[in-house]
Amino acid sequence: MFFKPNSKINEKSINVAFQSTFTFWGFTLLVNALFEMAQDKPLISNSFVILFVGLAIFFLTEQIANYFSKNRN
Repeated sequence: MFFKPNSKINEKSINVAFQSTFTFWGFTLLVNALFEMAQDKPLISNSFVILFVGLAIFFLTEQIANYFSKNRN
């Protein structure tokens, strides 16, 4: 009832969003670790900021990919 399968989901858009979010989080955590090693303090000290920016990137990328996917057809 709560988790009904949605037939309107565009799998390609979801995959693009997953890849962009994973890339963002990986790059951000790498840069944060390098800054912490070099300067003894991270570039972004709040983990929630990294989390929520990544989630925002996911949803925005999904919407943009859906837009381009619909305009291509």
